[in-house]
Amino acid sequence: MSGVTLVHSESDVEPECKVVFGAGRLREDGRTDCRRVEITFKLCYFARVGPHSDSEGVEAIGYVVDPRIEVVTKDYLEWREQEWRKSGCCPNSGFYVATQSSWLRSLPYFFQADFRHYVIDGRDGYVELIARYFSWQEWLWLDGAREAVSSKSEVIGEGQGVA
Repeated sequence: MSGVTLVHSESDVEPECKVVFGAGRLREDGRTDCRRVEITFKLCYFARVGPHSDSEGVEAIGYVVDPRIEVVTKDYLEWREQEWRKSGCCPNSGFYVATQSSWLRSLPYFFQADFRHYVIDGRDGYVELIARYFSWQEWLWLDGAREAVSSKSEVIGEGQGVA
């Protein structure tokens, strides 16, 4: 995951929150293609960001990934491809739900009921959000500026979730 961008603003109805980033899907040849992914969070009243080193994972900001990812750096790409093919999901996607969240527990009860603490871990920084659910869209990103892809090509994947 790279180039994480957060757009969070208030409106007369509810806050508007969108996170855009570069990602990919595993190809048959074991490489990863390039995509523009846009996640829209619903009822997202709280968001925060922070930096971290591009050589560290989400554990560096205080989260535990279960199951824990322990692999030697030189074997990482081979391990990632094997795990991805086995499960159908990227084993180190950069999109997580905090299952134990002191931030969420510190909010008024309304924001605890049916809300989730989402974490998007980019290469050099992260975004955390408290939201009820999300929807996403993705585009194949072959060339040019990532932000222009959505206006020049069609959506190739979309869905929604609460995680």
